[in-house]
Amino acid sequence: MLKQILIKTIPRTYEFGVTNSLIIKRFAGHSKWANIKHIKGLKDAERSKVFTKLGRQIKVAVTDGGSTDPKKNLLLAQVIEQTKRANMPVATLQSILKSCENDKSQNKQYMLEIKGPGSCFILCEVYTNQLHILKQNMSSILRKNQSRWSDGGGLHLFQEKGQIDTEHPSLAGKAEAEIIEQVTDHAIESGAEDVKIIENNFIQFTCGKTNLNQVVQELEKLGYKVTSAEVEYIPQKLQNLQDDELEVCKNLYDKLESIPEVVRLVDNIA
Repeated sequence: MLKQILIKTIPRTYEFGVTNSLIIKRFAGHSKWANIKHIKGLKDAERSKVFTKLGRQIKVAVTDGGSTDPKKNLLLAQVIEQTKRANMPVATLQSILKSCENDKSQNKQYMLEIKGPGSCFILCEVYTNQLHILKQNMSSILRKNQSRWSDGGGLHLFQEKGQIDTEHPSLAGKAEAEIIEQVTDHAIESGAEDVKIIENNFIQFTCGKTNLNQVVQELEKLGYKVTSAEVEYIPQKLQNLQDDELEVCKNLYDKLESIPEVVRLVDNIA
């Protein structure tokens, strides 16, 4: 029944849910912000930057999960899977975990809400033991980039979900309806909640944040190559920005990402 609904309802769409008959439509390839972030993604792929980011995420996972043992800490287990995909040396990972065990700084994880250019919302995850001083230093960056601290409510615009980026060589060259049918079947089999066709054989699956590793394992059994898998804050409603506002956001991201305490940034920009 689900398969019939999908084929009849979305012959030309790229994103759809698999948990009910309501089809969420979003056409791919039309977002300037996505293009800007893609360019930044290529730049951020330098090994040192990737490892630094993963190192911060490991420290947050240990703090939140209370253990350096991935068998006892689901958050840590998920980040360690990311380090494997990024080809982080085992020695580097062990060094970071050891530093977490000896860390006496009492750092904590905080999620800060920013009202950005064009009324967009940006979530800024930080890891620090001096939140007040950090926010003071960041305030200057916000003012210079048409942004300010939010009064609250921004976090409710997002949902925490597992997001898995994959590719499947066998899908290349197939007809769109056939791809939709196959990836929908695979989403159901793996336990994913939603699936989006990014481009031909590049597929993105969304699942609950607690069963991320399980879905990844099932997708790999079905022949998918997983390129990224992590818990993300997914915006429930997107905000359109003008070209000049997008450029301001790019500069804002550059400045914030250069701060050592910043773990990650998430936004609701279309």
